[in-house]
Amino acid sequence: MVDAMSSPAAAPKAANASLLNFFWDFRAVKKENTIKPHREFDRIIHTGARVKSAHFTVFGEKSANSVLRIGIAVGKANGKAFMRVRVKRQVRAIIASKKMDLTQPFNLIIVVRPSYHEGEFTQNELELHASLDRMKEILN
Repeated sequence: MVDAMSSPAAAPKAANASLLNFFWDFRAVKKENTIKPHREFDRIIHTGARVKSAHFTVFGEKSANSVLRIGIAVGKANGKAFMRVRVKRQVRAIIASKKMDLTQPFNLIIVVRPSYHEGEFTQNELELHASLDRMKEILN
């Protein structure tokens, strides 16, 4: 009897499955790590600390919970719905690539500015990482 994992055709599938599991393990914006209610967005934006950059504004506050919670706001000035969804997906990917410590008790709101489209993805990624690091220093 031949094991399904020992066949050459199954090797790429197994590698893709392990890569997919790795990605989901480090995915930063899971449902329990999101900020949804509009009231919470407003409260954090009006009372929290702020870090501005060319393409992002990051608002943050210490949280009573023991987990990191993130909200992403992309306004209508960023384009039609499909563009805004694409930008949110890219920001989530940037957050996942940072592999942030999810046990930090912070609430963060990331507001994407319309100038986001002018930069390359890697430039935007570096900029958001720098903004998140500055916010972490402010909140600690």
